[in-house]
Amino acid sequence: MTRVLRILIAGLAMGATALPGQQPEGRWVVVPTVGLMRFDRTSALSSIDEGLSTTMWLSGGLTGLYALRSDLRVGLYIEGGQAETSPDYFRYTLFRTTGAYELRAISQRVVFLDYGVIAAWDVPAIRNAGPYLKAGVGGHSVLLDVQRTNSTRQAGGTEFVLGGGLNYQLRGNVAVQLELLDFMWSDWDRDKLNTALPSEQNTVFEEDNPPGVLWDKPSLIHNLRLAVGFKFTPAIQ
Repeated sequence: MTRVLRILIAGLAMGATALPGQQPEGRWVVVPTVGLMRFDRTSALSSIDEGLSTTMWLSGGLTGLYALRSDLRVGLYIEGGQAETSPDYFRYTLFRTTGAYELRAISQRVVFLDYGVIAAWDVPAIRNAGPYLKAGVGGHSVLLDVQRTNSTRQAGGTEFVLGGGLNYQLRGNVAVQLELLDFMWSDWDRDKLNTALPSEQNTVFEEDNPPGVLWDKPSLIHNLRLAVGFKFTPAIQ
């Protein structure tokens, strides 16, 4: 578990215990979360296996929202974690030796980040369990493995966020959230995760390359994140 995720989990624990007695609530809402990210099948961070992909990566996030009114909040979010690229989407590297050829698969460990502005609207519902909707816009960054690429390159672009969840009120100003969000990456190019130079890639025996090399590259990909978090409102001092 990464240092970032350990900090976020500690934030969850603090959120669960920060019950400020009879002090009045402020207008800010803080929501630390821990969840699982399932990347789009065409992203090179998933799997080409048939059926529903079960390749998921641990992620943590933090959202700060300001209440414009009782049911509408706007603010900032950040989400992140580590993942590993699948070798099934890139040509093998081709090494020539005397009288022989060797094909090697390509993979690397990456760090993914999502960040931007977001709005949350509480939908009127039953007592103690309130559904809400979220929509946002921001950016995404995938930081490549420095040791594999010998550089600090990254892949990124614009993203859109859409989803919702459920609030379950505990007591005071603390609630537990269960949330499903779609992080939609715009203009994603999985080839930016390829650590091999064009001259190193297997263009001689194309039929031996992984089948994912020929998969479509949609302009917008959908990355689903299911998370649990603690929503709390710091009290006015």
